[in-house]
Amino acid sequence: MNGFEPGVWLSLLLGCIYGALAHLAWGRTWVQLLLFVLAGVVGCLLMWLSGLRLMDALPVLGGLPLLEATVVAWLLLGCVAVVGRA
Repeated sequence: MNGFEPGVWLSLLLGCIYGALAHLAWGRTWVQLLLFVLAGVVGCLLMWLSGLRLMDALPVLGGLPLLEATVVAWLLLGCVAVVGRA
């Protein structure tokens, strides 16, 4: 576990939590659970990798901007939900 930065672990944790919550709200099958979790993790990791910060006053834990990661993850989760309904 020494090889990864704290932001990566936080991205994985938050992405899994957001994916599980989205699956509770919009999911129907077990396959969608995997898609939701992957979308949540990818959204958080994208923000960690890019380092994009819109508001400097908000917290950044382990290099992960929390607000921006949350917004991007939920946008991706919404896209998965819309595609899953089609």
